[in-house]
Amino acid sequence: MSVQRNIWEGFRVWLRSLVELLPQLFELWPTLKRIFESLCRWIREWRTHRRGGCCIDIPASEYKRPDPLLYAQFFLMQQGLAVTWDNPDIQLYDGSLPVSSSSLVPDHDYDVVVRVWNNSYYAPAASLPVYLSFLDFGVGMTSNPIGKTYVDLGVKGSSHCPAFAKIKWHTPKVSGHYCLQAILDWPDDANPDNNLGQENTNVGTMHSPAAFTFQVRNDATITRNFELETDMYRLPKPKQCPPQDGIAKGRDKRTSRLKESRMRWNKALEEQGHVLFPVTPEWKVKIEPETFTLNANQVITVKVEIEYKKGEFSGRRPFNINCFASGPHQKRKLTGGVTLIVEGGA
Repeated sequence: MSVQRNIWEGFRVWLRSLVELLPQLFELWPTLKRIFESLCRWIREWRTHRRGGCCIDIPASEYKRPDPLLYAQFFLMQQGLAVTWDNPDIQLYDGSLPVSSSSLVPDHDYDVVVRVWNNSYYAPAASLPVYLSFLDFGVGMTSNPIGKTYVDLGVKGSSHCPAFAKIKWHTPKVSGHYCLQAILDWPDDANPDNNLGQENTNVGTMHSPAAFTFQVRNDATITRNFELETDMYRLPKPKQCPPQDGIAKGRDKRTSRLKESRMRWNKALEEQGHVLFPVTPEWKVKIEPETFTLNANQVITVKVEIEYKKGEFSGRRPFNINCFASGPHQKRKLTGGVTLIVEGGA
């Protein structure tokens, strides 16, 4: 009984204290209300700041971003595909005539045309900045800016896709081979990894063997190990489009664009995978050195000899030298490459 009496007495004390406190709470109510309103306003401003000044919540399904791209060797190699450094989306012109980047005249004006694509069906990219620069022929060399222009890129499948950016380039006075780099700079890109394309080729005449040299520079701040690998990949010829009725019959209308895109990637990996194009037995490629270690900013000259082992060679054959680097606690990754083209015969 004493325990129950104590509980009841405590409850009465608590209830009396609450009744005595109610007038004070009513007096404090305007202050508490202002504090609550200020807190709500601060939360709204904080959320607005996080959205970058926009106070409207847009569902992810409705927000569409453009995906400007060009033939990007580093991105394609990351997907497991073989690449060429003879970029199909970068072309030089001397007046109206197309010229190879491997046979340029020093101290001369050229027009460099960059073909730009969009992988988005919904979002265009108006006034897309396109930057162009050149490097000495090789891997990891220092970039020198050439110029900048803008293109209006339409959605995928439209009449404004692809778009073509033209930049004038006055070549250096010193004769030599140079590498061109094109960069697309869109601030809200759906995939920024496919925005860098490189044109890096050299043509040599077959004199049994054909000889080339290029430089490799360690552009990292740590010592790295380098490996050079050769393959004979070249871009396949475009396939003819099937007739419209064939497309309608062969494609399931329920197939989403995402699923269709993945099917195309899988097919590309089966036909153009990185390991599917080794040097064939009739060719001998000698690289000195083939593996080496470079300190930060150290440069080495690499010599390459390519020989045809079955007598006289007639035609044109590309060889891609891909450079991979690895360092302490770093995985092996592509750092650049060159495409060496051997020509022979009449």
